[in-house]
Amino acid sequence: MINNWQVPRNKRKLYPVVDVLSLFTLQTLGDSWRSNLNRQLDFEAELERYGLKRAGQRRDRRAGGARTYESWLYNLGLIFKETNTDIVRTTLAGESLLAGQPPVPIVTNQLMKLQYPSPYSVRGRVNIHYRFQVRPFRFLLRLLADSRVQSLSKEEIGRFVITEGENESHNCFEHVVQRITSYRSNGDAILPSDFEEQYLSSTTGLRSREKTLSYLEDIANTFINYLEYTQLIERNSNGIYIPLDRVSDVDAILNDGTNLRQLDTNHPYGIENFQRGFGLAPGQNRDNRNFGGQTVTDNLYRERRIRSDLLHIAGTRPITNFTVSLVREIADTTGYSIREVEDALDGFRPDTFSQFEASYLNMAISGTELATEFEIATRGIFEQLGFHAQHVGNHALHPDIFVESPQNYSGIIDTKAYRSYTINNDHRNRMVNNYIPTYQNQYGNVEFFMYVADGFGSNIASQVQNIADRTNVNGSVITARNVIRLLQRYQATPIDHNSLRILFANNSVITMSEIDSL
Repeated sequence: MINNWQVPRNKRKLYPVVDVLSLFTLQTLGDSWRSNLNRQLDFEAELERYGLKRAGQRRDRRAGGARTYESWLYNLGLIFKETNTDIVRTTLAGESLLAGQPPVPIVTNQLMKLQYPSPYSVRGRVNIHYRFQVRPFRFLLRLLADSRVQSLSKEEIGRFVITEGENESHNCFEHVVQRITSYRSNGDAILPSDFEEQYLSSTTGLRSREKTLSYLEDIANTFINYLEYTQLIERNSNGIYIPLDRVSDVDAILNDGTNLRQLDTNHPYGIENFQRGFGLAPGQNRDNRNFGGQTVTDNLYRERRIRSDLLHIAGTRPITNFTVSLVREIADTTGYSIREVEDALDGFRPDTFSQFEASYLNMAISGTELATEFEIATRGIFEQLGFHAQHVGNHALHPDIFVESPQNYSGIIDTKAYRSYTINNDHRNRMVNNYIPTYQNQYGNVEFFMYVADGFGSNIASQVQNIADRTNVNGSVITARNVIRLLQRYQATPIDHNSLRILFANNSVITMSEIDSL
């Protein structure tokens, strides 16, 4: 039995949720998941093909890896199992994701409803302690919204929130607040002497204090990663907090009048009914679907396969319209004909911008995990802004992206998948001694350099000015969120490239108000 909050940790971030769900449904259409080892192994192979799972020889030929992904989707309320047939289906929230609706509101809604007990928490291989009667992500937001707490570190979450946040009562909440404030004054001295005995490993039993704390902090970090996907919180070196512009959104969630759902494991349809109710998308009240007699045809599979590829592409680069080259790319990837791809996409117009935005903002905080994808996605944005853009980051002593404007100027862009980026000496020297001289000598018209990251340190403007003074080329920095805003602004009304040149050479941080004023 697990004596703390728990979520599957095979995917510790939520950015690939649409891809994983799409691939999973392709392997389970109209058939049982549990009893079909070949389908599970095929699912693993598809995850590897999409780069969602590390490729290589599988040590577990029983498809244990595939089943952890199923558990991940099940915990999020995106799939359920029909009681009478044992067939796994997508919930209405899952169907909304596959229909290309904006993923962040749907997944946020699922996280805010996620609770213990649940069909996931009572699974035999999970078995979270019955003392937990709580919606964990709401509990975290409630703590962050409290003026006595305001921010949470992974150490605080691991030691006290996921272990002592048993329920949503006033007394329990106050107890956890007291434990956090006491820890801030006294540190680990307040932990009980039998702490590691209370939080045993569900597989290996008793661990050292150090390993127990490391395990709990790892779980806490996964909860933080999940919550970051909602864009309701931000993270800095001290932990997570609610930014001012999201306070009202959090208040609305915490005061929506909802309560925990009742889970009746004794009712023959108790698990299915709970999971269907949990899996309702925003604005939906009931899942009355009847799947009796539904058959899976080649046409249905082909349509799902093609649409799955489109959603995957939409998460990697901005798509503004369905072009011939896009259709040809999907045809080449899937093996279907151009006509079959066109038929499958007829009438299917997902919110591709929202798909890309969710992925891009997660790339920006991914560190090395998605650094290359972040570079390529940024190149795609500048192509949409009307530049000729090249990804040159795979060459030594070159920036990530080089762009050329039709108005006869060029620019150098470096992406940094950091939460708070500062230009260290090494990065500054590369820009000063390698990047700018190389492209200035070759093209003679480099008008700006730029850094793109999730956020920046307090001295970033002076660091940009230092590079400008040493190279006679002006520059700027811009957050990933403001890159998205700039693209939205450009799509609404194209911006003259002379105005963009001036913006990109402001020797400071590009702000939202500057973008809005273009």
